[in-house]
Amino acid sequence: MYDLFDALKNPDWLDKNLAEADIVTLTLTLSYLTEDNYFLDKIKNYVKGPFDYSAKVPEELSKQIRKKLISYLSNNINNNNNINNNINNNYNLIKEIMNVGVGGIVPDEYVPMMCEELSTDKKFSRNYDDFVAKKSDVKNFHVIIIGAGLCGLLAAIKLSKANIPFTVIEKNDSVGGTWYENSYPGCGVDTPNHVYSYSFEPSYRWDEFYSKRDSIYQYLLSCEKKYNLKEKIIFNTSVERMQFDKTQSRWLLHTKTKNNVKKYVANVVISAVGQLNRGVTPKIKGIDKFAGPIVHTASWNHDYDYNNKKLAVIGTGASAMQAAPELAKCAKKLTIFQRTPHWVLANPNYHRKLSEGKKWTLENLPFYSRWYRFQLFWGFSDGIHASLYEDKDWENLPNTINPTNERFRRNIVKYVESVIGDDRELMKKVIPDYPPYGKRMLVDNYWYEMLKKDNVELVSGEIKEVLSTGAIDSLGNKHELDAIICATGFNANKFLWPMKVEGLGSLKLDEVWEEDNPKAYLGITVPDFPNLYIMYGPNTNLAHGGSIYFHGECQIRYILGCIKMMIEHKTPALNCKSEVCEEYNNKLDAEHRKMVWSNELVDSWYRNSRGRVVNVSPWRLVDYWNMTNKPNINDFKLGTD
Repeated sequence: MYDLFDALKNPDWLDKNLAEADIVTLTLTLSYLTEDNYFLDKIKNYVKGPFDYSAKVPEELSKQIRKKLISYLSNNINNNNNINNNINNNYNLIKEIMNVGVGGIVPDEYVPMMCEELSTDKKFSRNYDDFVAKKSDVKNFHVIIIGAGLCGLLAAIKLSKANIPFTVIEKNDSVGGTWYENSYPGCGVDTPNHVYSYSFEPSYRWDEFYSKRDSIYQYLLSCEKKYNLKEKIIFNTSVERMQFDKTQSRWLLHTKTKNNVKKYVANVVISAVGQLNRGVTPKIKGIDKFAGPIVHTASWNHDYDYNNKKLAVIGTGASAMQAAPELAKCAKKLTIFQRTPHWVLANPNYHRKLSEGKKWTLENLPFYSRWYRFQLFWGFSDGIHASLYEDKDWENLPNTINPTNERFRRNIVKYVESVIGDDRELMKKVIPDYPPYGKRMLVDNYWYEMLKKDNVELVSGEIKEVLSTGAIDSLGNKHELDAIICATGFNANKFLWPMKVEGLGSLKLDEVWEEDNPKAYLGITVPDFPNLYIMYGPNTNLAHGGSIYFHGECQIRYILGCIKMMIEHKTPALNCKSEVCEEYNNKLDAEHRKMVWSNELVDSWYRNSRGRVVNVSPWRLVDYWNMTNKPNINDFKLGTD
C-alpha cells in the first residue's frame, strides 16, 4: 500500500483510489488546501445534504476535481507526506466550504467549533492542551477516575497529558465499559464511526460505516495500549460508596473486590461510570417462575444455544433493533413483545462497507478525514436541531410538531410501506402516534423485512403474565417459549447508582436527587459535592445526534479547567454554587418544555416519574461547547465553608 508521496509517482493508481472517495469531501479538501473556491462554485448546486448519497456530481466535473487535486499534491507534498506551504485559516473561506459541504447554511457561530473539530487552528482546538501542571503543584494531589469506558479512558489520557497524578478504578477485568459488557448478537453503533471516536485519535481503517461491537471495543483497547494506561487502572474493583471529608477536603472511597475491601483517598473524583450498562429486567407477574433462561441484552448468555428455539424478545428499542434480526435467523419461532413502536430511519450506509480506496484516502489525504468528519458531525447533530421545537400553532399537533417534523413522518411512513407492502395490520402495529424524534430514533437493521418472516410474530401490548413454559399477552393469548430475551433498556437515569455518595454535611446524593430527579450544573458538578465531577451525567445524553465522544471531550476540558483553577487559586476545593446550578437547570427545563421530548404523546426513558426530562440535552452542540469551554471561577465557592 502506497503512502501519499509514493502514490503521486503512480497517478493512475492514485486517481483510481480517489475516485472511491466522496467527491464533495475531495472538493472541500481541495478548496481548503488551495484557498480557492473555484470548484466549490462548480459543485454547490449538486449538493443537497452532508452525506455521500446526498450529492450527484457529474463524472466529468469529478474528474476535473481529482486532476486538480493530484496536480496540487504533486507540487506541494514532500517525502514526509507533509504539505510544503502553510495554510492560512481564512474564516470566510472555511464558512463557504462548510456551507457547500452540507448543502445548506452553517451559522457563523459554528466556525470556531468546527475549526476545533477540524484541528485547523490551535486557538480553537481540544487537541492542543495548554495546561501542564508543575510537579511541585501536584506533589500531594491525586485524582481517581471511576470507570474505564470511553469517558474514563478519555479522562485518563487528558490527565496524563496535563501531568496530573491519577488512578482509574474499573469494576470489570477490561477497559471498554458498555462496549465490553454489551456483546449481544448484532451489537454496534448507530452513529457513524468517524465521529464515534476521539477527535485526537481518529481511526482510518474502519471496515464499515457503522461498526459492530468488536471493532469499537478493539478501538478502545488500542487507545489503552497507545497511552500506556493499563498500569494506572485497578481492575475487578467496584466503588461501593464514597464520602467527602471536609476537614481534609478529600474524598474517601470504599471499594470492593471479590476477596477484600480497600479504601482510597482522592482530592478529586471523576465519575465515568456511564449509563448504558446496568440492565433493567421488567417486573412481570410470574417471571420468576419461567423454567427457561431469562437473558438481558446487557449481559448476554453466550453459553445458551439459541438455535431452533422458541424465543421471546421483550422490547423494540435500540438493542432489540440490533439483536432481533440476528435471532430470527436461528430461532424456530421469534415472538417480539412491543409496548410501543419506534420511528425507524432508513440509512443507505448502515450496512455498507468502506472501500479500500476510501479508507486509503481517509488515512493519507491531508485534511480529507477532517472535512469528512465535519460533514457527518453536522448531518448527525445540529443540522436537525431546529426541527425539534414544537410550533404551538401547528395544525397537526400532537402527532407532529412542525412542518419539518411532518415531512420526517411522511417520509418514514412511505419507506415503511415500501418494505411492508399491503399488510395493513402490520402497518398499524409499527407506526407510532407520537412525533418523530420523541423517542430515540432507530436505524433500520432489516427490522421490517424480519417482521415479514414466517417464524416472526410481533405482539402489541405488554405481557400479562409469564408461565413456566411461556407467556400470556394482553389479549390472553398464550405463547410457548424456551427462552426470554429482555431488550428492556438500562437504569439510565439512576446516575452513579448503585454507589452511595455523601457530600458536605453528610448529604446523600441519591436523596438530593430524589432517586430519579438528578440535576447538575452543565451535567458535570453538583452543589455541596465539591471536587466531584461527572462525565455523561444528567441531561448530557444526545437525542438529536452527535457523539458522546464530543460531549466527553467538552466535559474533560471543563474538568481540567476546574483542576487548573484549584491549583492557581491554591484552594483545596471547588463547590458549585447552588444558585448557579438552579438557574442552569431552570433554563434547561424551560428549553425542554418547548421540544419534542415533552410532547404529550411521548413516554420515554428520557423522562423521570414526574415527567421531567432528566437524561438528554436540549442544547445544540455549539451551545454546550461554549458553556464548557472554560469554567468561571464565580460559579464556585472556594473551599468548603
